[in-house]
Amino acid sequence: MVRWQSVVASIVCVGLSGLGPASVQAQETPAVVRPNILFIAVDDLRPNLGCYGDAHAVSPNIDRLAARGRLFERAYCQVAVCNPSRASLMTGQRPDSLGVWTLPIHFREAQPDGVTLPQWLRQYDYVAISHGKIFHNPTPDPQSWSETIRPLGGLPPFYPDGTRERIAEVQAALPANDWRKNNLRGPITAAPDLPDNQLLDGARTDMAIEDLHRLASGDQPFFLAMGYIRPHLAWIAPRQYWDRIDPSSLPVLIDQQVPQGAPHYAMSSSYELSHYVDQIDFPTPWEDRRLTDAEARHLMHAYYACVAYVDAQIGRLLEALEETGEADNTIVVLWSDHGWKLGEHNGWGKMTNYEIDTRVPLILAGPGIEQPGESTHELAELVDLFPTLCDLVGIGTPEFAQGESLVESLRDPHAETQAAAFSQYYRQEDGQEVMGYAIRTDRYRFVEWRDFSTGDVLTRELYDHDVDPSESINAIDAAEPELVESLTNELLASHPRRALVMTPAVHSDEAAGRWPTAIGFENQLSVPVDVYPITPRGNRGRGRTLAAGESMSVNARIGGVFVVEAQDGSLHEIHSPAYPPRTVVLAPR
Repeated sequence: MVRWQSVVASIVCVGLSGLGPASVQAQETPAVVRPNILFIAVDDLRPNLGCYGDAHAVSPNIDRLAARGRLFERAYCQVAVCNPSRASLMTGQRPDSLGVWTLPIHFREAQPDGVTLPQWLRQYDYVAISHGKIFHNPTPDPQSWSETIRPLGGLPPFYPDGTRERIAEVQAALPANDWRKNNLRGPITAAPDLPDNQLLDGARTDMAIEDLHRLASGDQPFFLAMGYIRPHLAWIAPRQYWDRIDPSSLPVLIDQQVPQGAPHYAMSSSYELSHYVDQIDFPTPWEDRRLTDAEARHLMHAYYACVAYVDAQIGRLLEALEETGEADNTIVVLWSDHGWKLGEHNGWGKMTNYEIDTRVPLILAGPGIEQPGESTHELAELVDLFPTLCDLVGIGTPEFAQGESLVESLRDPHAETQAAAFSQYYRQEDGQEVMGYAIRTDRYRFVEWRDFSTGDVLTRELYDHDVDPSESINAIDAAEPELVESLTNELLASHPRRALVMTPAVHSDEAAGRWPTAIGFENQLSVPVDVYPITPRGNRGRGRTLAAGESMSVNARIGGVFVVEAQDGSLHEIHSPAYPPRTVVLAPR
């Protein structure tokens, strides 16, 4: 079914607080066809897929998607960790402009009036629906979507009996000040004998397929987002996908080293694996103690099994798209938020500025892709997706979108496009806050580490991919001064040295707490609302859900801040306690 829409003058760009005026206004135009968008995110997915040349990967469905679209060999995230990477992509802004660099801060606290890609598309009559992990969970940004995000029903346990008792026993033996006393997870791997849809990603694929058929029968173009959790930890996939991988054939790395000559804070500590009950003593990259071949092989086997499982779910989703008859009128985008180390640099996980963590798979297929099946080696960034999709569906690109459209590469895989890609990573080291900025050119990766609060340069890294593609030796001291100056100037053009402030616009008063009071909330909406206390650092505390028609009172302090979001996206408000105590009425606007 082909949909038609008329873009009329009444559809205007939203003025954005803190971003400057939007630069585009929809104008009266003849009726136009708007293609649909199927937007597929896969968490922690490296470019280790058949279509990227990995013969060990079981990824036939993603491979087929690449064969009918454009595969980007060198696409890069802006931050190699979930929340800031996704926030940057979905708002079209680089992290320094958005003010989101870490996991805890939701972008709505940094820019309450920010406009996301689905919000922008909705102004042009798109229906935008989300499943799974698109934004960083557990803050899925209800304002972005046309419909309330549907909750997932109960699923059977995937760990064997006795797992809870095992966790409790290990927790009891931990030191009193160990952060895992209240935050220790189950085993890092599991291979349950369950059908695909009895695990999280398969169950959500069922829901996405239902919506795909419903949306295809409507008269509006749609933006359907499906975010897969695996291969994010824990590595859990049905047994059948483990059986498709021969672990003895996998290229296990147990002899790697941290980059020679790099500052200590350039590497991540692999700490995310130590969240799991069977990995609490997971070695850091700097330790002499290493994983054995058997241990590393098991973990790599688990990762590849999860990739095979997610690939099968993507295959079901793409098959459903074909069944709707809308495949020829649907742009399919597949991306990952960052890469992942499987032993490279003697590390596991993400969270660095290195190639292995910042390089991501990126595939676009559908209308507007010429010479399908040919890959491009031109540099690309995830922040480029916002303007690219605007161009592909024929709508204006807003002024705040900072990426470059990839349309030239979609028309011609050999077209010369942008000269560099940029990534960055924030780190705390011995009480000092630092930010590393990386520029990736055709040949080099150059990193400048700066003091976060001043912008002063602390140290630098340089890797020449023509002679050191694994980025094993920091060559900054041996580099020609002219080369370093050129790369520095190119980096500074887009990422000038300046002081940064971690605390976002919405935060509680640092001195809050002297005067206790209460604040009440009365929900007069027809949908539930979530009430989040905001810390002085701008982090969301544990939210409380207030059902339609319900009221509650919260013990608070003068100077505190609460964010209130309706689950259907119809309301987003910021409130502070007062004295005498007051009740905030949450009513339809």
